[in-house]
Amino acid sequence: MANVDLSIIIPSKNNNSHISEIIKRISAELSELEVEFIVIDMNSSDNSIIWALEEIKKNDLRGCVIQSGGGTISSALNTGIYKSDGKYITFVYPSRLYKNYFSEYLKTADEHAADFVFAVPSQINDTENTVCCSGDKVDPEKLMLELIHSRVYFDFTAVMLKREYLLRNHIKFYEDCNFGYVEAFIYNVLLYGPQIACADIKLEKDPGSVLVESTPENVNCYERIDVMLKVYERIKLLRRDDPTLTELFEGQKLPSVVLSVVDILLKQGFSYQTVKRSLKQKGYSQYLKVNRRTSSELKKKIFRWNMIPWTYGKS
Repeated sequence: MANVDLSIIIPSKNNNSHISEIIKRISAELSELEVEFIVIDMNSSDNSIIWALEEIKKNDLRGCVIQSGGGTISSALNTGIYKSDGKYITFVYPSRLYKNYFSEYLKTADEHAADFVFAVPSQINDTENTVCCSGDKVDPEKLMLELIHSRVYFDFTAVMLKREYLLRNHIKFYEDCNFGYVEAFIYNVLLYGPQIACADIKLEKDPGSVLVESTPENVNCYERIDVMLKVYERIKLLRRDDPTLTELFEGQKLPSVVLSVVDILLKQGFSYQTVKRSLKQKGYSQYLKVNRRTSSELKKKIFRWNMIPWTYGKS
């Protein structure tokens, strides 16, 4: 069997002809490489999977369609990882398509022997020290700290990873989660110290992205807290000799995630009394505490929510 340069994993549900169009476009872009398409069907009721198979067969492409049943998207992505044969893998979401970045990602990965590649991240809040420049290798520890502080941003769905790195370190998506699962996956990738490189490219959204009907945010938003708590437990296990990271995640990341859920619920129209009662009942209120690693801005938000919640979110 020929070596596969890149495995493209596409989770899909009722995307009509869009999956076949995505396959056609990407295969044309990467015609000089050995690429495989792994479409994970999540109980589609339309003909999207038939069209995807026809596109693969018609153009003599390497690929397959796998039925994942009614499980989570995290489970579907894990299935794609373990069924793939590529040196590198990437995930393509029909609802978040970007134009022509695969070739530059692969070039960057090969030049730097990278385990993890993404586009140069955006700096947030006027960060003084740039976490990476195009083509540079990146310190995973520094990147993790910047992400915890929300000082940089890159699209977690537009990344490329060395498959062997994921399998060697048993890194996978948390399968019981539909909200926050990609962010948690990236933190777990960083915890094992990958070789990282930034591709010299600015991601451009593809106008062909499929608009899908999303589940109301308040239904699943608590899952983001749950999945970040799993990351926290892994940090404590893997970084027992790094109390700084543990304290930072406990004092900065966890309370910020809890408050992000508060923001979602208040936006959905729930009263602050209802939200506070719900957080307490689920045991999440205990994470709204500060330590020496908590930023001053976050301390103020936590204080307002804990002590004078009727003023929270008001200027």
